[in-house]
Amino acid sequence: MFAAYAAFRLWKQNTQLRDLARKTPPFENFQQLISLHEGVKTSGPAALAVSLVDTTNSMKPQVDQLLRSKGWPMPIEELTMDGIKCTADLEQLVNSLRDKRRYFESIGCTELHLFIQGPVQAGTIIGCLYRNWIPVKLYHRPTPQQLHVYKYWMPLL
Repeated sequence: MFAAYAAFRLWKQNTQLRDLARKTPPFENFQQLISLHEGVKTSGPAALAVSLVDTTNSMKPQVDQLLRSKGWPMPIEELTMDGIKCTADLEQLVNSLRDKRRYFESIGCTELHLFIQGPVQAGTIIGCLYRNWIPVKLYHRPTPQQLHVYKYWMPLL
């Protein structure tokens, strides 16, 4: 009897979730949303340069160059790792990202400009840890790569 009730409740919940997903409207004016967040919009911006590849020691000089060229004075924090090779490295990444978030909160950061060099999975982890927080703005290196150039991509939605 209990199993039948639990199955019914789960079926009903799944039906409600599917209906909700169908009713979710698509993004409208996506380009406007991206443009709205471009640049520095608050009084306490900061930058985070995350390099998770073993071929690059530091991204901080390139990030600093971009921020100076835009006239955006802000502190730049850096997180570098010699690649992600095992679960211990993943644990170190998650703990380091949490430490950085606490640091940004302690200095009163009101928006974060995020530069990532590493595997896509690491970007997913960062997105999960930094979502629903402060405005996070994503930057990327365009293809073909231009020397020391990053471009604004979009906000972390």
